[in-house]
Amino acid sequence: MRSTAQRMIVSFLAMGLVVTLTACMGHWFTWEQRTTLIIGQPAVTGNHGEVLISVTAMPQEGMASMAVKPDGMTYKQAKITNVSVEGLNGFMVLTSEFDDTTGKGRFVIANPNAGSVGGTVAKLTFDVNGSLVAGELAFDKNHIDLGSHLNTLIPTWDLVTDKAYYAK
Repeated sequence: MRSTAQRMIVSFLAMGLVVTLTACMGHWFTWEQRTTLIIGQPAVTGNHGEVLISVTAMPQEGMASMAVKPDGMTYKQAKITNVSVEGLNGFMVLTSEFDDTTGKGRFVIANPNAGSVGGTVAKLTFDVNGSLVAGELAFDKNHIDLGSHLNTLIPTWDLVTDKAYYAK
């Protein structure tokens, strides 16, 4: 009787160990990561603001270009001025135009060497007059194109503007 109880206890402990290890290895609560363009929340310090632009789970050897076309970016020109864009992690700015009289911006960035599957690709910097609220710096997915390292458009992707990017 005693050895049967001991075997049951050891069996339960072994099953608990297996369950715990599979959870720790990431086999639980791991959601499918979708192809996403992440435009972070503005970080404002004094009268200077920054926004990081990042990508995750990009297909076709990664995103190699991004074109924000006319009407792709709008901002409240009474609060945001002197906008500029800087490429990060191998991305270069090919062209940019930010009009403080209309509050519209457009730009093209590209990486001539490789595509980015995930990480930061650009940073917007600007002058700020007052605090910013949601919608005062906005992006329209319908006016943004993403190109892959294989010289094709990336047709299906999500735009996220309400979260900051972080690596898992």
